[in-house]
Parts: sequence; structure tokens; C-alpha cells
Amino acid sequence: MKNHVTLLSRGISISGAAAGAAIGALGGPMGTVLGAATGGAIVEMSKVLLDDFANRFLSQKEERRIAGVAALAIDQIQGRLLWETRRSDDFFDGTPDRPSPAEEIFEGVLLSAKQEHEDLKLPYLANFYSNLPFRPDVLRSEANYVLAVAETLTYEQFKILGLMSQAARFPIRRDQWPDPKSISPHSSVLAQQLLHLYERHLILSYEDDGEISSGIYDIDLIVPSFLSLSASGKRFVDLLGLRTIPEDELKRLAENL
Repeated sequence: MKNHVTLLSRGISISGAAAGAAIGALGGPMGTVLGAATGGAIVEMSKVLLDDFANRFLSQKEERRIAGVAALAIDQIQGRLLWETRRSDDFFDGTPDRPSPAEEIFEGVLLSAKQEHEDLKLPYLANFYSNLPFRPDVLRSEANYVLAVAETLTYEQFKILGLMSQAARFPIRRDQWPDPKSISPHSSVLAQQLLHLYERHLILSYEDDGEISSGIYDIDLIVPSFLSLSASGKRFVDLLGLRTIPEDELKRLAENL
């Protein structure tokens, strides 16, 4: 029978040293400290769910993804508990018939990691879960919604949202393409993905006078400098930590968008 220690060790290629830290937090001397700091809630929930996943039939890739995300999230939570107080609402309260929000969403994050073919998205799934124990403003329903949206977006769309959250720092296009036929295939695909974010109401478009645009229905009409994150988009970026996407990636994106 596998356990959480065995499973977490499989995630080293994704989480690096965080895997060892997570194993220590759940099974070693640090487990006592972490358990005391949280009333045991995070420790016991993590052990139970990870032991369950460890004994499911998973491919090596699925084990690596699940373990990497779990290790990163646990390591981040452990670090934040040194200087932050965890939420004191019912986030960790569950019954035998109804899992706590913490259990439900942690399992959802691990299932998302299992299915996710873009490894570059995985650290941001970990960021998402590690934020929740410290965010009493995020209800169960919103957390499940944000996770569902994250599952449908590509890493390129994560980058677009990260770029839009700090657009003033990058040289983004200020005019429509002079000749749509000259758009490179790469830029065209990026524009399609941006348009999808607009249609999902994660991004807003503005006119020259500052009024919200009545609608964008084609990539030819997209002008990145007239775009801004919606309230939902800002929330999404915040919860997944998309402002931490490497700057060089965002710079290349801005040059091609």
C-alpha cells in the first residue's frame, strides 16, 4: 500500500525541494509544528486525501503531477503559517456525509492536476489552493468556480491574464493591425485566446473615451492597450498568483500579442 510519503516523493521533478518539505510537514518532526499551528486540520486532511490518491490506479505522469501540486501547496501553506493566521470560519469543518470545503477543493485541485497536460499550469494550481486557508473572503462556491475556469484555460491564457494585470510594465500594441492578412500564425492564435478571455468576461475592452466597448467579435478589433481585467479577472489572477509568471515570458507575449 502506498502512502502520502511515497506519493509526494514522485513530485520532485515539478516541486523540487518543496516535496521534501511537504513530506516533513506531514510525516516528520515539522508535522507536529504544522499540526499544532492549524489544529491538525490541514495535516490530517492532506494525509487522508493523499493516501487515498496514492492507492488509486494512476500512471507515473499522473502521480508526478498530483504529487508536485500537492507538495508545492503544502510547502507554501507551511511557510505562510509562520507569519499568517489561517481562516477561522467553517472552511475546515466537515462531516462524514459532507466533506469540508478544504477537502472538497483540495481533491478538486489534485484531480485537475491529474488531468492537466500542460505542466506549466501546475504551480498556479498549487498557488490557488495555498491561498485558500488564508482567504476567508473566498467561499466554497467561488473556489469551485475559479478552479473550473482554470481547468478550461491554457497556459498562454494564464500568461495573457498575468500580462493584463501589469500591462503598464510592458510594451503592448496600441493600434489595430494595419493589415490583418500580415498577422503571424502565432499572433493570430494568441489573439483568438485573448478573444476567448473577453468572451468569458475575464477581460474588458474600452473605447478612446474610456467607456466600456460595446463588443469585440473578431480578432482584428483587438487592441491590447485598450484592454483591462474585469473584476472577475482580477480575482482570478490574484487567487492563482498569475503576477508571478516569469517576466521574460510576459515580455515575449507582449511583443507578439
